[in-house]
Amino acid sequence: MAVLSEILFISSSGLTSTKYIDALCQHVENGTFCMHMLRAYPPAVTATDLFSLANIVINLGISYANNTGAFAAEAAKKEPTLKVQFKSFQHEYDGIQLYLRMARGELKESPMSANYDIFRCTDITMYLKDVVGGNRDNTSKTFMDMTLQMENIIDVALGATVALGG
Repeated sequence: MAVLSEILFISSSGLTSTKYIDALCQHVENGTFCMHMLRAYPPAVTATDLFSLANIVINLGISYANNTGAFAAEAAKKEPTLKVQFKSFQHEYDGIQLYLRMARGELKESPMSANYDIFRCTDITMYLKDVVGGNRDNTSKTFMDMTLQMENIIDVALGATVALGG
């Protein structure tokens, strides 16, 4: 009986988090991506409410932006002909992290302000895609893929703010 009650508890908590994931992903343009990403991300699956899920998504965005910025910094060291460009990419990803941190701080009091800050990240990714889009080297292609993934994460973060009333 004790094992059955544990299974039921785990199942019901999983259903609760799925409810929050479903509610958030309704507000995301690529809802399928949103569902797959969040259901595969253990912290998201354990979210206890929509606000905590929104924080988890924004934290994921901050982490991803940090990793992509670090990739750009390493590329600047390894690609002498693209050093200046990749240094500027690193700077742009620092900006994305800053906007996401600002959004996280505003999330509870003003989801609309948080939404605006996250939306500003889309301007940065559009700029980066324009600048790197013409490059044909492997490092630039990898960076472009990372930037496209960042766009997807930003879209989910925007959906999170909308789900909270932003």
